[in-house]
Amino acid sequence: LAWLPADVAAADAAAPFLVLRVRRASLVEDALESLAGNTPLSLLKPLRVVFVGEEGIDEGGLRKELFQLLIEALFTGGYGLFVWNEEVRCFWFSRDSLAQEGAADYLLVGLVVGLAIHNGIILDLKVPTLLFSQVLGEPSASLESLKQVDPELARGLAQLLEFDGDVEVTFMATFTVAATACGEPKTVELLPGGADRPVTNESREEYVRLVVEHILLTGVRPAFDAFRRGLLTLCDGPALSFLSPEVLEELVCGTPHLDFAALQANTRYDGFRETDVTVKHFWEVVHAYSTDEKRALLAFATGCDRAPVGGLGKLKLILQKSGPDSMALPHSHTCFNLLAMPAYTSRGKMRDRLGIAIHNAKGFGLM
Repeated sequence: LAWLPADVAAADAAAPFLVLRVRRASLVEDALESLAGNTPLSLLKPLRVVFVGEEGIDEGGLRKELFQLLIEALFTGGYGLFVWNEEVRCFWFSRDSLAQEGAADYLLVGLVVGLAIHNGIILDLKVPTLLFSQVLGEPSASLESLKQVDPELARGLAQLLEFDGDVEVTFMATFTVAATACGEPKTVELLPGGADRPVTNESREEYVRLVVEHILLTGVRPAFDAFRRGLLTLCDGPALSFLSPEVLEELVCGTPHLDFAALQANTRYDGFRETDVTVKHFWEVVHAYSTDEKRALLAFATGCDRAPVGGLGKLKLILQKSGPDSMALPHSHTCFNLLAMPAYTSRGKMRDRLGIAIHNAKGFGLM
């Protein structure tokens, strides 16, 4: 790191830890440069994070915060590396030609995911199970797989296969797909001369196969290969071959099963006692929540809407008293799994204040 004093850089290199020093104003750039400057062996050291210009010793909270900020920046921060699908609520690799040239950025994403696995940190990563299948060397290019990435396109292609009329006259399609180059629309041929080859009743199965392969495999290959290389830098080995895609997904993103009784049994209290009326109201309200509301609460309090590997009984939630009864909203410190609130005296106020906080948290309730 050019901006880092030589004596600090030398001390970091000799440390028994992998020390990542980042500035908040240039988080992604600093992380990329720091990770690129380490050997694979160094990356396997226990991780310690330093936010330059800030006091604090990394006892786990700073690591978690760094991963949260990196994932948010890399997926939604304007880099254009991934595309969001609202229907399935997940990201997939961008097919924009400029994004496909950003191998270093995708390598960083893979390294971040691999570091998280190696350091036991669960990521709020919204990607399909298909991605983990491909990481494990199980590429899939079927309509069923496409449903995980773009269900609307999958339905359209299924309708094309089932159409009972003249495909060429009705659909007027050629062996091309729409894409972008630096944000500008362009057409990509699925095979040489594809722009001049119409899709017919006889050729529609080939067309569908090529479209699916382009979306899931060939059209994103440079990005995926760089991502996979980054992840496997830290996580490759014989044990990986024994994992299923679902198990690998749990290691990265946590488990979707939410046992809130186990969470309650493992929660610590700061300023509250377990027998306080506020605590009783909190758990009564939470246990009555729908699954979506419970996920929203977890995301608000911990930064991730899934449980860690082993379930919610492994999560160290802290419920902290922030003051006497008032109309103030709860707030959270996601780095420390800490949820703070006033000592609400009624169940109705607890339900109202907590509900507003967890459903409107973006931008004001998270710390």
